[in-house]
Amino acid sequence: MKPLFEEREVEIEQVDVDVPEIDTMDVEDVARRKAWDSYNKAVEKGFISEGDMLIVEDTGFYVESLGGFPGAEAAYFSRRAGVGKLLPLLEDEENRKAYFKTALGVFKNGEVSIFSGKLNGRVPEKIRGDSHDYLPYNSFFILNQREEDKSLAEKSMHKNKNFHRTKSTIKFLNWLK
Repeated sequence: MKPLFEEREVEIEQVDVDVPEIDTMDVEDVARRKAWDSYNKAVEKGFISEGDMLIVEDTGFYVESLGGFPGAEAAYFSRRAGVGKLLPLLEDEENRKAYFKTALGVFKNGEVSIFSGKLNGRVPEKIRGDSHDYLPYNSFFILNQREEDKSLAEKSMHKNKNFHRTKSTIKFLNWLK
């Protein structure tokens, strides 16, 4: 997000507040609650002042044939079961459509606004490339529908305008101006 903010000359400052996440599959619901709770805690701790704007982000990984699982619980599933447990759930499954969805929750003037972005693709038959701890599903996601296409882990990690986080951030920045 930082380069997009810098391009538009919008200054941001990161504050670290620890708030519990609600248990839901919808990243928009998580971002909405997290924005509200984070704002209140950041004001209480003196990290920001009342009237300041606060932005939070949440990303989920949704697999169509699994009813959207793991969804907003993707990070939890990855930590607890291991992201490698996803492929056996899709064994013999023809529908391998999946998507990433990012929701920015913005607390401003006592209200929370949500800005979402989505990246469509599919889950390959096997792990493709090396994932990072902070991007565990990149080796489980191909942007296009052809099996021979590269996973996100196999591609250069240059973010582009079609990525889910970029889309949500641009929507927010357009709203902000």
